[in-house]
Amino acid sequence: MRAVLGAFLAVMGLAPAWAQPGTVGTTINPPVGLPIPQLQNRIPAPLPPPPQPPVINGPLSQAPQPRVYQTPQMTSSSPKQLGCLREGRKQGLRGKKLDAYTRECAKPGEE
Repeated sequence: MRAVLGAFLAVMGLAPAWAQPGTVGTTINPPVGLPIPQLQNRIPAPLPPPPQPPVINGPLSQAPQPRVYQTPQMTSSSPKQLGCLREGRKQGLRGKKLDAYTRECAKPGEE
């Protein structure tokens, strides 16, 4: 019984190979009328490197050119103004009322 089963499985395993024409021991021929593609030189030559970009004003680490005015860095607000703004916000002021409070609180000359 085992021999019959083994023979049956062997025949069934080889059946798909026999059912396909031209696959056992033969070469595959291209369809008639189509040219055979030439596979040489399919990769094009590499492109040349891109040109270097122009240098505009050079690197940032260079000193500025002569006759160029450098403005001094200014602080945005005095510590007193910032303190007045914080106090006004703590009191719940917003908008125009906060601006008016800050102007009155941070008047120059009243330290």
